[in-house]
Amino acid sequence: MSKEIIPAGQAISISVLFIIGTSLFMGSSGQSGNSSWIALIFATALAVPLMLIYARLHRLFPGKDLYDMLILVFGAVAGRVLSCLYIWYAMHLGSLVLRNFGEFSKTVALTSTPMLAPMLVIGLLCVWVVKGGMEVLGRSAKFLLLFTVMVIAVIELLSIPKYQFHHLLPVLDSGWKLVLSDTMGSFTFPFAEIVVFLGAFNVLPKKGSAAKILVSSTMIAGVIILIVTLRNLLVLGPDILSSLYFPSYVAVSRINIGDFLTRIEGSSAIIFVTALFIKVSLCLYAASNGVAKVFKLDSYRSVVLQMGLIMVYLAVFIYKDIMQMQYFAYHIYKIYALPFQVAIPVILWVTAEILAWRRSGKKTAAQQ
Repeated sequence: MSKEIIPAGQAISISVLFIIGTSLFMGSSGQSGNSSWIALIFATALAVPLMLIYARLHRLFPGKDLYDMLILVFGAVAGRVLSCLYIWYAMHLGSLVLRNFGEFSKTVALTSTPMLAPMLVIGLLCVWVVKGGMEVLGRSAKFLLLFTVMVIAVIELLSIPKYQFHHLLPVLDSGWKLVLSDTMGSFTFPFAEIVVFLGAFNVLPKKGSAAKILVSSTMIAGVIILIVTLRNLLVLGPDILSSLYFPSYVAVSRINIGDFLTRIEGSSAIIFVTALFIKVSLCLYAASNGVAKVFKLDSYRSVVLQMGLIMVYLAVFIYKDIMQMQYFAYHIYKIYALPFQVAIPVILWVTAEILAWRRSGKKTAAQQ
């Protein structure tokens, strides 16, 4: 396979857009009402140690991706079985994100258009970019992140006149139990989903600091999501917020400056599309790369189109309706995703550390 390497700046851009992805529009877990922002801070802090574990894997296996690591540590058979699980997770996550976009189009933007059409357009665009390689995706992400931050900053400034700070009071009105439940939900969606990026670790420089990339991405994305969450809470209030499928779109639609600057929610929809485009593209790359590693193909590019079409097809049938989509995202996903995000990577890390320690012990004994 041809070797692709992307610099740290592009890797950070991909990671930030991947994390903020659909959470910009779907919002984070909101059972705790006006204390959801506290849960978001806790989730960001909880994600940092996990990022350090992911970074340690890169240090132990420089130039290797998740599938190489699993096969090296657990052997050809067990490693390939676990690799297939991660291929499924990347495919499933990409399908979930596409369905989020499909439901948004059907509910808000393109109500008369079949849901398949916008999903297919985004899916084929992701296929085109992934076929171009991670270097193309990295350059695209760097530009799109700058654009996204600029649009969010302008919208935040325009939203200030609509802020109602009494929505934040009383703090912790719902109690710690719901805050901790939301912390777990926000941890799994969206922060720990960056485990998909391990499937592209082979594109990082061998001597680069994966810790710097992952931790800084988590902190930047955490700040962006926190700002958006606080804006939605201050503009809409916890009661309205909890009843909406796409709270950011509704919050931005409330902006009305002097009766001449109105209906700017389309700009927020644009950044939603750019972020989910990067997220689906990375999921597609990770899934295609996994198939190439498991079946020993010459290049992941030979299966990108097929995997992309399967992802779009899966997105159509994955839920019956938007209510089932939201229920899965906020209640089932936090349980379903933990083995992929935490359990298997931690077992891989611990096993790799033991093997590295044994190798170093043998080298020391041989030198003596």
